[in-house]
Amino acid sequence: MSLPRRLQALLLHLSLTWLAATASAEQVVMPVSFDEVLAAQSASHSGQFAYGAAQSQYARLWRAPVAHEPAPVVVLVHGGCWLQAYDVAHIAPLASALAAAGFAVWAPEYRRLGEPGGGWPGSAEDVLVAVQALRELGPAHVDLQRVVLAGHSAGGQLALWASAALPGDGEAGLRVRGVIGLAAITDLHDYAAGNNSCQQAAVRFLGGRPDEVPAHYAAASPRELTLPQATILLHGDVDPIVPLAQAQAITAAEMRVVGGAGHFDLIHPDTAAFPALVRALNDVLEQP
Repeated sequence: MSLPRRLQALLLHLSLTWLAATASAEQVVMPVSFDEVLAAQSASHSGQFAYGAAQSQYARLWRAPVAHEPAPVVVLVHGGCWLQAYDVAHIAPLASALAAAGFAVWAPEYRRLGEPGGGWPGSAEDVLVAVQALRELGPAHVDLQRVVLAGHSAGGQLALWASAALPGDGEAGLRVRGVIGLAAITDLHDYAAGNNSCQQAAVRFLGGRPDEVPAHYAAASPRELTLPQATILLHGDVDPIVPLAQAQAITAAEMRVVGGAGHFDLIHPDTAAFPALVRALNDVLEQP
């Protein structure tokens, strides 16, 4: 006999809380570098699914351990300044850890700067199509009524944008409960005014400066959009690539600061940011 849904949810919450607490004993010192993220342990993805004809239009799936009921889905959008040089492979350690914690992880690749169709709006449209493709591709043992979008850095901008662009709750069998930005870029007008390499890439991503293509900045910036009620922004307070002010730019979102974290701690599964992400995912999934 199956357990009632509320009891199942409680058991899942308790198990993931326990996992996050035990993981803390193995946490690495923050902040970590991108090379340390690449060196972190990861498991191979369970499958790869094409959602379009272009070479970069596919998604990788990490399955949760076999359970009695379908697992909630995390659509995990990688960052990398929208540049072709950074692909979905670097998010594998985080995807693997989330799968081990009981989530199915759907990690889309998308067209990026340096390949045909990359940039605005192609990169964003790819992520949106990849989310919607969950309905048609139908990987087994996932619960399409419990979906959370999450994205890191430039991928945070794309995930937040996609959450605002999706149709109403539960349409066509897919229900996104909310969205989590991990060191997400939220205000492109402000971000593109900076001079680090990622900020300069924002100008390329949008096809010009704010005074040249103001409509692009307004349409792409999560700060200007109507986001889901359950929107959480996780951010480190020593992030040199995406300043904390980017998390502060969306007053309607819940901001959670990870003390001592830099930019890449948010995607390293052995830092204090990982249990914070697990808690955030549970909090979003508990939304009615």
